[in-house]
Amino acid sequence: MQTQDYQELTEGLAKITFLGSSKAFYNPVQEFNRDLTVTVLRQFVSDRLEEAKNLKELSNGNGEEEPASKRKRVELKVFKKDEPIRILDALSASGLRALRFAKEVPNVGYICANDFSDNAVASINRNVKVNGVENIVTSNFGDAVEVMMAHRGIDKRFHAVDLDPYGSPSLFLDSAVQAVSDEGLLMITCTDMASLCGNTPEACYNKYNAIPLKHKCCHEGALRILLRCIDSHANRYGRYIEPLLSVSIDFYIRVFVKIHTGQIHAKDSVT
Repeated sequence: MQTQDYQELTEGLAKITFLGSSKAFYNPVQEFNRDLTVTVLRQFVSDRLEEAKNLKELSNGNGEEEPASKRKRVELKVFKKDEPIRILDALSASGLRALRFAKEVPNVGYICANDFSDNAVASINRNVKVNGVENIVTSNFGDAVEVMMAHRGIDKRFHAVDLDPYGSPSLFLDSAVQAVSDEGLLMITCTDMASLCGNTPEACYNKYNAIPLKHKCCHEGALRILLRCIDSHANRYGRYIEPLLSVSIDFYIRVFVKIHTGQIHAKDSVT
């Protein structure tokens, strides 16, 4: 295919290319969603670096000789907070999110841009080269659930996982809560508002184990149902969530939660 056949589109600091007039993998309506995600990720990285700095100051400013074992634990915590983060864009399409993360979020070491479409992966590879981020973004062809399950080991988990499916994210939640590192960030979009807002309560029960109210506060109810569903999946593995930001925008909801590990808090989160 001729190179000149490709058109170019810019969003944020990233560029994506598409053939002719086809924009099959670009959704302009979700630009605010992506802007918001970049903002949250930047704050997440900033908080991690600030925490690492505070740990260093606490360790250096003690004045007393600390046991070697305690010193090692502090150094390990500092390293974990200080290290470049790993991000999974589980349903990447054109790779635009991954590209924006690579170019707009500081201290990112590795991004896996995954999709279960040959055309999407080819598009990701092309766009990675266009943006010159081959050292950060790696494409992957695979089922999102399988990819997340393959990274559920403690040393393989991602610091941040982004899920932006068409419709309900319920199929991905169980694997997602396992693929995020302790105190890591899970970001989920849900466009399944018909069932979450009470039009099809039986479908909502099947997907989220909850029955919604068809009421003027249904969008807030949808957020609460999604958050509780994520937490219930996390609880099965001795983990629990800390909601950071939950929004209802246009035709979808978006939540940003931290995943923590701890049996006692996991039990308490049920109530």
